[in-house]
Amino acid sequence: MPRKGHKFTPEQRERMSQSHMGQEPWNKGTGGCKRGHDPEFYVCSPSGIMMCMACKRENGAKYRNENRDRIQRKSRLARYGISEAEFKRLWVKQGGACAICGKLFADEEYHIDHDHESGEVRGLLCAACNTAIGLFKDSAAVLDNAIKYLNQHDA
Repeated sequence: MPRKGHKFTPEQRERMSQSHMGQEPWNKGTGGCKRGHDPEFYVCSPSGIMMCMACKRENGAKYRNENRDRIQRKSRLARYGISEAEFKRLWVKQGGACAICGKLFADEEYHIDHDHESGEVRGLLCAACNTAIGLFKDSAAVLDNAIKYLNQHDA
């Protein structure tokens, strides 16, 4: 009897996972894959299935070229530990504009601002505002001094 929540017994699962072992791909021995690569490019994957590595590389490159923006966004969000939903919430909250100067963002011009000590995401900024905060060492006191300085020399 299978365990609760499982369709198959452990023995059945083992047989299924081993069922493809040793199988030859339909095109092996016919001079290579459909794209004409040599059979020497075939390697055995960890699951035991033979595959043409040249085709695998070509398919991967094609996918990366077609999905470059999506891949970059996903890795950018992962770097700061936020989900797509959290990002969209920030975007809507800020109206697609910089949280400081209000400049509307074009496609991928935004920067995800975060606290360097805690790692907490604070908002979306334009490149200039994100750089300025970094140059002011993320310090409100230093920024206040800059504001006082500018007010003293306001013409």
